[in-house]
Amino acid sequence: MKELKSNIGWLIERSEYNREFFRKRYGKSANTISNWCTGKSHPSPMEMWDLAELLKVNVGELYSYKEEK
Repeated sequence: MKELKSNIGWLIERSEYNREFFRKRYGKSANTISNWCTGKSHPSPMEMWDLAELLKVNVGELYSYKEEK
């Protein structure tokens, strides 16, 4: 079985923006942004599109699959 893995944290770290920027942009708590980065929760579809544009990736690159053992 495959598990969805968030790449958002890694993408933010290599971008020109920090987590605080995204917290303010989307009106979210620091905990919510952290959860997006770890995959505990996910941005809305509209937030995903905006996030991908800012991070200069395709929406599909925000997540990847990993094999669950």
